[in-house]
Amino acid sequence: MTDTLTLRGKTLRLPVISPGAATLMQQLSDDTIPFDQLAAVIERFPTISARLIALANSAWAATTREVTSLPDACTRLGFNVVRSTSIALIVSAPFNPNRCPLFSPVQYWQDSMLIAEAAFGLSTTELPEPLCSQTMRTMGLLHNLGLLWLADSMPEETQAALTLALEDNGISVSEALIRTCGFDYAVAAEALCDAWQLPDTITRVLAHQNDPHYRDDLWQGSELLRLSKALIRQLGKATPDSLAPLENDALGISFGDLRAEYRRLEKLHPHINELASTLFLA
Repeated sequence: MTDTLTLRGKTLRLPVISPGAATLMQQLSDDTIPFDQLAAVIERFPTISARLIALANSAWAATTREVTSLPDACTRLGFNVVRSTSIALIVSAPFNPNRCPLFSPVQYWQDSMLIAEAAFGLSTTELPEPLCSQTMRTMGLLHNLGLLWLADSMPEETQAALTLALEDNGISVSEALIRTCGFDYAVAAEALCDAWQLPDTITRVLAHQNDPHYRDDLWQGSELLRLSKALIRQLGKATPDSLAPLENDALGISFGDLRAEYRRLEKLHPHINELASTLFLA
């Protein structure tokens, strides 16, 4: 029997996440977790462990010797790649977005990984607990979780939304989804996070990521996520004039911070794109 969830009058198939996945994501978002403990946590998920070892031996990792153990794979890949890859693999497992022809898993994860990196890099001391740089990285990876779910559970409506956004540059994917589905990916993400019993911090930030006026609990996380998405949209075409409006006094992010982060992301861009292609290219 397939589990379903009713969202604003629409019945969606509810994907079943792996047991312990919520706990894993929480631990992967911990800035203070030691390296050996991180490997021990991931070892409980054999599929992820195998994919990390395969990635460490891939052309992308450019390794000079064979990697045969998870601790060695984690050492070879580094903290941030292990965290991002593990979350991406565990989140993507229960979905079949191929039902929506215009949805590209590679493009989806390229964008998500870039936004995760921007959210990590722009994290400041202005962020309140429980937000931290690694938690914001997780938020970036999950920011478009609702779209992934809709591509799986409402493929025709999502196809129509993606078509509309492609044909009309003035309409965002969020706006197009509201027209075709009745709600956007942020609303869908909130419902799915609740159903999966993910930490309230993640649920709240994702739910309000598209609302520039939100100022209730953890607004800083939602605002930083919104800023990170705006910065990634500038990649490859930014000018001082286009970056200046993104300066954010409330988060303590100056024009200099934005310029430095933009330059860092430009260098990482090809590497992150190759990583997503290695993991998700069919």
